[in-house]
Amino acid sequence: MKRFDPNAGEAGPSVLRAAPVTLWLPPFRMTSPVPTILLLPRYSDLGPSSRLRMSQFVPALQAAGFEVKSHPFFPDRYLHRYFADGGKDKWAAIEAHLRRIGTLLRAKADIMWIEKEAFPYLPATAESLVALRRTPYVIDFDDAIFHNYDQSGSGLVRQLLGDKLKPLIAGSAAIFAGNDYLADYALAAGAERVLDIPTVVDPHRYPVRPSPDDGLVKIGWIGTPANARYLAPVIAAMNALADRHALKLVTIGAEAVPGLIAPQENLPWTEQDEGELLSGIDLGVMPLVDSPWERGKCGYKLIQYMAAGKPVIASPVGVNSRIVTPEVGLLASDEREWIAAIDRLANDRNMRSAMGGQARRRVEQHYSLQAIAPAIVAAFRQITDQNREKAG
Repeated sequence: MKRFDPNAGEAGPSVLRAAPVTLWLPPFRMTSPVPTILLLPRYSDLGPSSRLRMSQFVPALQAAGFEVKSHPFFPDRYLHRYFADGGKDKWAAIEAHLRRIGTLLRAKADIMWIEKEAFPYLPATAESLVALRRTPYVIDFDDAIFHNYDQSGSGLVRQLLGDKLKPLIAGSAAIFAGNDYLADYALAAGAERVLDIPTVVDPHRYPVRPSPDDGLVKIGWIGTPANARYLAPVIAAMNALADRHALKLVTIGAEAVPGLIAPQENLPWTEQDEGELLSGIDLGVMPLVDSPWERGKCGYKLIQYMAAGKPVIASPVGVNSRIVTPEVGLLASDEREWIAAIDRLANDRNMRSAMGGQARRRVEQHYSLQAIAPAIVAAFRQITDQNREKAG
């Protein structure tokens, strides 16, 4: 497998290929002089993945001359239920599948942009409806969603759905992969073109403010209640350092965590307030366990902390090791290393400030909307231009 990385290891958009190839696309006719992209996100903008991986690029695509039509899969009431109690609205899911079939049969477009898959938990035969349109399509992956199937606890799911995404991937015009782990899977599944597209932020939404010099070190974590379980090594490290530093855990989006000696503050998450809330912490943390699902994560928490001008500490799992350089933060593999990392940053306010400044600059250069949107636009322009030539 040969890889082409014009950024020499940096985090900007890079092109990864199994081999130099001519991009294969099915024949089709342009529907109008203005190329139309049919956006098929999993959710509306209520869903973070859909908003960050797709919707935030729509203005740039429109400015470049594309018409964009969005048809989310799940209705908002599905997400409202999930956010409220973790439940899943089965009737909403059934309606979503029927609506997606109608969209694929009726909606006109020159290119389709699909988030993860067309039909969650349906077999590859359902996904084949995408290819039957004979419209070129791009698939976006920001999670190892394929492990929901090939590593399911159900033998039946593994048997029926384990390889469901591979034909869809192999027939794509391009794959947008949030990290190398996802890119490797796409290449192994037969993708001819994979672009490394990190999950990014708009830095303008993240004010940078110096932390008060009051002796208290606020350790920040942003996430959902379900993912607060990852905080175990941070809690253990903070407890071990309780007699040496005045520490406080600030969680955004999760309830109080049990077993912590130090004080904690639990703030509700809103999209409008997240940047402002992160400006009030001293450092951000992203602990993870090292397993296949976590290797598929895109390090978005780290990018948020860094956008707010904060140093970071993270587990060296998946893309975390690429995002966190020595200039912006520290990596910690186990409890001992978490203790050492927190101790080091808690001891040195100047180091925190210097790392935070470098972190903000790194985001602006490699993990910002402004840096990555041109790569998205260029990819769709290339697909459009090649198909105009084919349509001839």
